[in-house]
Amino acid sequence: MKVIFKHIFLIVTILSFVSLVGCGGDDDDGDDATDTVDLSDLEFVNSTWQIVSLNGEKFVDIFTSGEPEPGEPESESDFEFVENSWVFDDEGMFSGALKFKLSEHYTDPVSSLTFEIAITSEGEYTVEDTTLKVIKQEMEDDVVATLEPKEVWEQQIERLTVEEFEKELAAESKKDFEPTTSAALFEAGSEYTWLVEGDTLTLSIGQRTIVFERKTE
Repeated sequence: MKVIFKHIFLIVTILSFVSLVGCGGDDDDGDDATDTVDLSDLEFVNSTWQIVSLNGEKFVDIFTSGEPEPGEPESESDFEFVENSWVFDDEGMFSGALKFKLSEHYTDPVSSLTFEIAITSEGEYTVEDTTLKVIKQEMEDDVVATLEPKEVWEQQIERLTVEEFEKELAAESKKDFEPTTSAALFEAGSEYTWLVEGDTLTLSIGQRTIVFERKTE
């Protein structure tokens, strides 16, 4: 089970990404959520964006696992993005969706463990000159674990059904993250400097820089 819990740790890292992107502003009650410019005139509004890097590091590289430790079962890992999309609309609302799939394939016995992680985000924002301020932010996260084939895992699990163990693995991957969800992807009260260059949107705050690329699909 060492490999399983190694990947639970990786999932917590994925979920905790939101704390890296959020910055320490105080929560805002939203009473001052009035547009200071005509949002429909802005280059980044009403387009769909995907995050490509954080602080100069490729977004996908943040979530890649390290080398296996000695004694771990022989396995092959797959990590993929299922969804990565963000929209800032002309009514001062933003929404985002991040979905990941992390699979581990074992050879002895032949079996697999797959985690599907989904993070959705929505909130309100205002813009003044080159400053984007997050007024409100709400986020939800979900983790689903799947073990295949069921009959192989049934022989390895004691006291629990495969379905119960899947739920336990999903819950274990989330429990250390839950207290920090208020930090969220864009914390209320945070003010970012925004810049659009061609199909690239950059949001900067303090020492953090998030780079988005316009999606053409």
